[in-house]
This record gives sequence, C-alpha cells and structure tokens, in this order.
Amino acid sequence: MSLKDQIRQKLALGKIIKFTVLAQPKKLLMLNGIKTIQVIWQRLQQSFRLMVGVPDYQTYLEHMEKNHPDLVPMDAKTFYRHCVDARYPSASGGMKKCPC
Repeated sequence: MSLKDQIRQKLALGKIIKFTVLAQPKKLLMLNGIKTIQVIWQRLQQSFRLMVGVPDYQTYLEHMEKNHPDLVPMDAKTFYRHCVDARYPSASGGMKKCPC
C-alpha cells in the first residue's frame, strides 16, 4: 500500500470519528470524563457496523418496544442470524459461497 493510500485511509477514519462526534454535540458536551469516551466509542461501533451492513440490535429493541409492544423481540443471536440470512439468502439456509 502506498503512502498516499495510507494517508487517505487515516483521513477517512478521522472524518468518520468527527462526524460521529458532531452528530449529537449537545449530548456529548453535557457528559463528563469517562462517560463521554464511552458514548463516543458506542457511536463509533454503531457507525462501523452500519458501514459493513450489520444492523444495530439496540435500535431494533427500541423499535420493537415503541411500535410492537405486544410482540416478543428476538434475542441478539437470532437477530444477527436473521440479518445475515436476509442479506445473503440461500435455499438450504447455509452459505454456499463467500458473500463478498
């Protein structure tokens, strides 16, 4: 990898972190110390998961509670399995080839 590509990657990562922090500035400014770092880390994890197509389980739980209170939400393992199957469908339920 060339130096130019490495610099581009670092700049892209910096922009992701910047936009994650700036997405909710009031919430982050009201927090103190370690709590701020925890919130930033959680938001970064959520951003990276969404970038690679992995949905957020906590958002799913909030949606179920708000819109479907009479239904029991899936557990985390079942939720992620459902998301993978929806993204990479196969007839037998197993992956026959790499999804890449």
